[in-house]
Amino acid sequence: MRIKLSGIFILTMILSSCSLPGMIFNDYHDPGSALAVGEEVAIKFFTNDANFDTGVNLRSGSRYTLDIKILSLWIDSYIEENENNEPLDERGFSDEKMAREFENSWLPYDLARLTKRSKPHRWFELMLMQYNCTGDSLQGVTDLTIDEASGNYNFVAACDGKLTLFVNDSHGFYGNNAGFANLSLSRVN
Repeated sequence: MRIKLSGIFILTMILSSCSLPGMIFNDYHDPGSALAVGEEVAIKFFTNDANFDTGVNLRSGSRYTLDIKILSLWIDSYIEENENNEPLDERGFSDEKMAREFENSWLPYDLARLTKRSKPHRWFELMLMQYNCTGDSLQGVTDLTIDEASGNYNFVAACDGKLTLFVNDSHGFYGNNAGFANLSLSRVN
């Protein structure tokens, strides 16, 4: 009986587009494909995916460039704009904006903030992570350097391992996200 209930619970979480904190349903031991120097790969990213596996294996110490083209409006539940009244993009929005959204809520903001996957980063910010070295590799796009000429983001891989992407949201609340972007990832060295 206990196994049957566990299976029903897991199936319900999967079908409802929710994620379980700390549980990974993909095979992160699959090495994926590594990019050669100068090689580029196109990635289609959806904001409602809590652990988007890019299939790209990064090499420790190698530099990469990430170009982001948002193709449809990014929305976190009903939030469509950042604190500057601009459409949401890969930089997300501030804690202050989210706190204002909770002013008339039954749930205190401090409690909601506890569920945010990366506390120091902005809400709905595009996050990069490698499960082989989660603590060292977790970065938001606001942590990355920007090439002024191209507008591309640059970063160095923290370890060997697959690149996973997600927007910084509350665990279990990815089903109410909307938005799509084309990303181009290329290896510099």
